[in-house]
Parts: sequence; C-alpha cells; structure tokens
Amino acid sequence: MAQPIIRPRMQPEEGMREVLVDGKTHLLRNDVMFTAMQHAQGEFSEFFLSLRDEQRIFGHRCPRCRHLIVPPFMKRCPPCNFADMEKEYVKDVGVMAASPVITVFAPSRFKDQVPFGTGRVFLEAQDGTPASTAMLVRVRTTLGTIRPGIYRKGTPVKIVFSPHRRGAVDDIFAVPQSELTPAQLAKSPLAENEIDWDRMPEAAWTGTAPEEGAVLKEAVRLFRKLAEMVRKSPRATADLRSWQRRVRLESPAGAFGFVIDNCQIEVSEDTSATPDLIFRIHDPAILVGWLRGASAGARAGPQSPPLTDLVVEGTLILNKPEMETITRLDRIPRSLRRDLIVD
Repeated sequence: MAQPIIRPRMQPEEGMREVLVDGKTHLLRNDVMFTAMQHAQGEFSEFFLSLRDEQRIFGHRCPRCRHLIVPPFMKRCPPCNFADMEKEYVKDVGVMAASPVITVFAPSRFKDQVPFGTGRVFLEAQDGTPASTAMLVRVRTTLGTIRPGIYRKGTPVKIVFSPHRRGAVDDIFAVPQSELTPAQLAKSPLAENEIDWDRMPEAAWTGTAPEEGAVLKEAVRLFRKLAEMVRKSPRATADLRSWQRRVRLESPAGAFGFVIDNCQIEVSEDTSATPDLIFRIHDPAILVGWLRGASAGARAGPQSPPLTDLVVEGTLILNKPEMETITRLDRIPRSLRRDLIVD
C-alpha cells in the first residue's frame, strides 16, 4: 500500500497551547502550509523507464559528429543543423569528471540520507570511449561515510542499481571500482543488495604508545563527566529526546561505548554488545579536545572543531551515513552553557 506524501504524524491537530520558555508563557497555534503537485517526466520518461524496468542506461548520439550525450537531454544535435540523434545504450562503468560535492546539511526531505555525495560521471560507450557529457549521479562508498579523498577527478566507478526502483534518478548511484570484487565489476547490472555495505576501512594500527592509552582513558573520563552534566541540563536532555543509539568508538588505543537512551548518556568500557553505530578516530586526542571544550564552557574557547566538521573532513569516520547522532551531540555544549551548567 502506497504511503501518503504527508505523513499522519506531520498533520497537527487544530488548536492552541501554552509553552513555558525562560519563565515566560508563550502561545503556540497549530497551522499548516503545503502545496501538492505532480511532476511530469516528459521526454525523459523513456530514460527513467529503462532504469526502472531494464536496469540499463542509454544516451543519444549524433550520427554526423558522433557526439554522445548521457543522459539524453537532447534529441537533435545543434552543431549539425539539428540532425536527429539516435538512441544508444552505454556501459555501467566510467570515471568521475571531478571530485563530488558532499552534502551534510540537506533539506528535510533528505535528512535521513546525509552525508551523501553528488558528482558527474563520464560513462563508457560500448566501444570503450567516454561519453561527451557527464551524468549527474549520487556517489557512495562501502567504507563508512562518504568523505574527501575517496573520489577525485578520474576515479573509475561502477553504476549500481537500487532493488526498489521507481523510475527516478536515485534508482542508481556510483561506487568506486576499487571497492568491488572482480565478479561484481563483471556483473551487469549490479544490484545494491549484492554489495557488502557493513564495512569499515582497515585500521592501520600496528602499535599503541603508552600515552595513547592514557589519552583514551581521559576521553572515557570526560565523556562520563559530560553525561553527568547532561542530566542536570533540561536543554541538553531535550537535545537527546526521542533518540536511542548504542555507539562504539574505536581508536588505536582501544575502544569504549556509550548508549543514548531516555534523554541520557551512559558510558561503558564494555564493547561486547552489538552497536547501532561505530565511530572510528585515529587520534583520540582530537576527541578529548572536543570533550574538554564541551565541559569547560565558552571562556575556555574551542579546543576542537565540532564533531560534524570532523566527520566532513574524514577525521571521524562512521560505519554508515547517519548524522543525527553527531548533530545531537554537537548541540549539547551550547545547551550546557545556556542552562548555566558551565560558564
């Protein structure tokens, strides 16, 4: 059964209510504003039907100048006196035209997908030559969250098809060929559920210096201190409302875990339970800097970038694209200051 575009939970009940903010009563009136519409795929319908039903990609080629455009956004070639272009299927492999754009702060429609990358790919024609235009497509990685350095100009990629296709551009996405097996590279079409997504980059941690172990212990201590401060802060507990996650944080010096539940944080050095999310950081001192800044207040100044920035730059790696836990943790330091838990 098809789900309604506007979910029932997003439809407010008619009425007015009072809320107490900073000791003052304010009135909130429920209202709604929306615009329903339909988008016609038009001349692109054949292209999207091919993605959905055949799992194949085609473009248009001019028989005179041999210009090949993918996707087929024109039917006639302007340089050749608008000669009719011909349909031509292309391969599901190609190269990146440039480094993709990574989106972290997206509209609410894409909130559960961040961070995600979007870039342009030159797909190969059947004779192995690249198309004349690059197709805009989502890019993903099997090694945790998308981050700088995975893709760059010229990175070989393969197009993967979603198992739940509906005739839209997000029916497909690209992954680096270096992350696939020879059998996966040879298979066409390749489906999303034929790839192992639950992977993390192999940790090149050959040894641990004694000081690194001390840094990790300090991170555990500061995280527990932060958890105690959250319990005293109405705003910080509100930051964690309606969110439950079991997280394991891995570093060269070892690992520890924490659980977000019932608006609270519980820290544990026992990591035997299966986590919902994995954080991996090569230098735990960076995490210690964030924790010190969170618990020291504004006067001490920032000692580390926000966790969100650490994810974006690839310093903090997540095992899957989920930023909600990160953004909720990043709100806590400001909430502690507003509630005067720290100065």
